[in-house]
Amino acid sequence: MITVARQTRIRGSVLVLAAIAVFLFVPRIAQDQGYHSFADSRSIFGIPNFWNVVSNLAFAVVGIAGLRQSRSAVGRVLFGGVLLTFFGSAYYYLAPGDERLVWDRLPMTLVFMAFLCWLLDDERLLWLLVAVGIASIVWWCITGDLRLYGVVQFVPLLVLIPALFTAPHREALWAAAVFYVLAKLAEHFDSQIFALLPLSGHTLKHFLAAASAYSILRWRRADASLESTRFEGRKV
Repeated sequence: MITVARQTRIRGSVLVLAAIAVFLFVPRIAQDQGYHSFADSRSIFGIPNFWNVVSNLAFAVVGIAGLRQSRSAVGRVLFGGVLLTFFGSAYYYLAPGDERLVWDRLPMTLVFMAFLCWLLDDERLLWLLVAVGIASIVWWCITGDLRLYGVVQFVPLLVLIPALFTAPHREALWAAAVFYVLAKLAEHFDSQIFALLPLSGHTLKHFLAAASAYSILRWRRADASLESTRFEGRKV
C-alpha cells in the first residue's frame, strides 16, 4: 500500500521533473513586449485602458465571495489570490509594462498553486507550492525567463485533465476548464474580438477568467455539501 507521505513525495517528484524537463527541452522564454499593446486602449474619465481596468472588478466579486465561504487555508489562499488579482491586474492596465505585469502575475500564482493543491487533494503541499509560484515570478524578474512561470501556470491544467473524468461534481470543473481556455483564447485574439464586439479580447478575458474562478468555488461548495451530508449521516 502506498502511504500518504509516499504519495506526496511522488507528486512532488512529478512536479520537479516537469520543471526540469521544461528547462532542459524548452528554449528560454522572454516576455513579448507586444503583449503590452491592446486593441482597446481608450481612456475614459481620465483612466487609460478603461475597460481593461474596470473589468477586473469581476475578480473582486468572485474573490470576496470565495473568501466569505472558505474555511480552509487552501481556499483562503486561492480566493485571496483572486481578490489580489483585481488590484494587481488593474494596476498593470493603468500603465502596462513588465514592472507592473509582475503585480498582475504574482497573485495569479497563488490561484494556480492553491488550485493544484486541491486537485492533488493534499493541503500539506500548499506552502511549498505557493513558494514555487512566487519563485517563478522572482526568477522572471531576475533572469527575464518565463519558463518556470509557464510550469506554474500549466502544470495545474495537466493535473486537471484526469480530474475532469474522475472528480466528484466534475461538471463545475469542466466549466472552470472551459472558461479558462476561452479566457486564454480571448487574450490571444484581442484585436479580432474587438473588431466584432464592443469589447476587446483582454476585457472579455477578465470576465471569462473570473467565471472560471467562480466555477472552482461552485466545485468546492458542492464537495463541502457532500462531506456535510456524509457527516450528518454518520451522526444519525
